[in-house]
Amino acid sequence: MMSVTIEWILIFLLMVIILVLFAAYSRLRGEIERRALKLFEEWKLREEKRIRELFEQWKKTELEKRAHEKAELLFSEWKLREEERIREDAIRRSAATIIGKVGEHLAPLVIASNYGISPKDMRFIGTPIDFIAFKGLSDGVLEKIVFIEVKSGVTKSMTPREKMVKEAVKSGKVDWLLIHLPSEMRKREV
Repeated sequence: MMSVTIEWILIFLLMVIILVLFAAYSRLRGEIERRALKLFEEWKLREEKRIRELFEQWKKTELEKRAHEKAELLFSEWKLREEERIREDAIRRSAATIIGKVGEHLAPLVIASNYGISPKDMRFIGTPIDFIAFKGLSDGVLEKIVFIEVKSGVTKSMTPREKMVKEAVKSGKVDWLLIHLPSEMRKREV
């Protein structure tokens, strides 16, 4: 009987040990699961953050790339438009220049018919005004000296230099010089 009691005590002890071991196992298993879950959550947060940063970096790079492509496209389109505008402007200016040159050559005929000044009496000087006419000189009777500026474009406005010449003529600031070159040269030698 004693041996039965010892057996029951041993069985009871084994059961207690098994229960203690099962409790310890369960506690450790729960702890391991909590730690694993914690490590998983930390890893998940790090990975989400890393993926978010990579995505933001990619998005920024992609946006910069697309912005650069768009800028290049817009610049190319602007360049084409500007080149076309510059070409058209150059053609327009070239045509205006040609018309101006032709106009300056035709001007003596127009002036002759509208103002009675013979083309023989006109001298082209080009700048700061186009012509000086000595009306009547070819017929031997000088009536007057006329300063002439020819405009062939859209605008009729004069340059500042042309305006100064006009004002000098209108206010009588016109003079006459006779230069005798040998005499002038002797003045320099003295």
